[in-house]
Amino acid sequence: RNWDETLECRPKHLYRPESEEEILEIVREASAAGETVRTFGAGHSWSPLVVTDDTLINLDRLDRMVSVDAERQRVTVQAGIRIKELNRILPKHGLAMKNLGSIGEQSIAGAISTATHGTGLKLGALHTQVVGMELLTGSGRRLAISEDEDPELMAAARVSLGALGVITQVTIQCVPYYNLERIAQPFPFDEALDRIDALVNDNDRVRLYWLPHTDIIQVATMNSTERSPTPRHRFRERFKDVVIKRELMELLLETGYDLYQLPGLHARIDVVDDINRFMARVGWVREELVAPYNYVLNIPMPPEHSECEYAVPVERAAEAVRLTRRIIEENDYHVNFPIEVRFVAADEAMLSPAYGRDVCYVGAYTFGEEFARPFFDRFEREMKQLGGRPHWGKRLTLSRKEARRLYPMYDRFNEIRKELDPKGIFANAFVRDLFG
Repeated sequence: RNWDETLECRPKHLYRPESEEEILEIVREASAAGETVRTFGAGHSWSPLVVTDDTLINLDRLDRMVSVDAERQRVTVQAGIRIKELNRILPKHGLAMKNLGSIGEQSIAGAISTATHGTGLKLGALHTQVVGMELLTGSGRRLAISEDEDPELMAAARVSLGALGVITQVTIQCVPYYNLERIAQPFPFDEALDRIDALVNDNDRVRLYWLPHTDIIQVATMNSTERSPTPRHRFRERFKDVVIKRELMELLLETGYDLYQLPGLHARIDVVDDINRFMARVGWVREELVAPYNYVLNIPMPPEHSECEYAVPVERAAEAVRLTRRIIEENDYHVNFPIEVRFVAADEAMLSPAYGRDVCYVGAYTFGEEFARPFFDRFEREMKQLGGRPHWGKRLTLSRKEARRLYPMYDRFNEIRKELDPKGIFANAFVRDLFG
């Protein structure tokens, strides 16, 4: 199962290899049997990328640091290493990731393969930090590729959906270790959106949160600083992160959802909007903090929920958020989780949602399947009308025709896929529907 138990599969074989040689043997056996191979790390995804009835490979035992090139500020790690472990190891070498997403639980291979991102209009998604990798292909080849010697293959492999082969290790271009100053404060909804251009151009990183059925957006700016970290009280921080941010939020989410679903009532008990307003009033306050980059960028694991996220052209950012608000309010959708807004620089990875253009990611999140399904269906349709491309690790619907229209390098990626995996070893139902 994935982390929030919305997807599951029962494969014939489940392997946890400890070496490339084991993986090659697994792939050869599956190829001989005409079966499919998929790989997974943390399972922190909502899309059916890894679902298979045949062979499933978990990379958790390939989780070591391979080498450090201090002069070039590069590290090579095995593909199954978790981002939170990278955050622990890199500072020992005076290094850091250039940018991070919100969650540190993911494996590095899973994060880059789905175009996981952080925020910062001058910063790329995580896959743009990868300058080399080793890949085991469907034809049994071990490929060592780099951006200098294999630029086109790297452009395909950086965001590969696991469709080109099994990534066994990656080389990451790091930066010197750094602290961030985070300033968060609430703004009226329209004022925050009117300020988007100035915010993203004047700050390294910007993240917006809006709770539906409120008129407040929490705006957080995060900038590199030479200032020393703010003194931290670890017990107080744990209480705030675990008890307040997670446990209380989970209790409120479940209460609102359960009351709405109570059987035998002539009318629904609807307190979702009231809970949203309470959470915004309590949570959206001014905060200032200086701390290590990973502490600021990674957030505590939130309660289980569903996510659907689209990357729209950055110039349509405010329009996309206002449209999301209109979708929710006009249809009385009970969205009980914050809408998250982030910004990512253009890149050249063939299947990246930020391919060829700066983007604004609008994340539609909610707790409870009855609330999620109608909201996400409408949200996807409207975001596609704005030229939005889906996050590969979130809930999405995407036809082959839509993919070819949205991704200019779709056909070239598919050609490379067929060259590296001529038998379709790595093509589960999702990949076959998308590429044939």
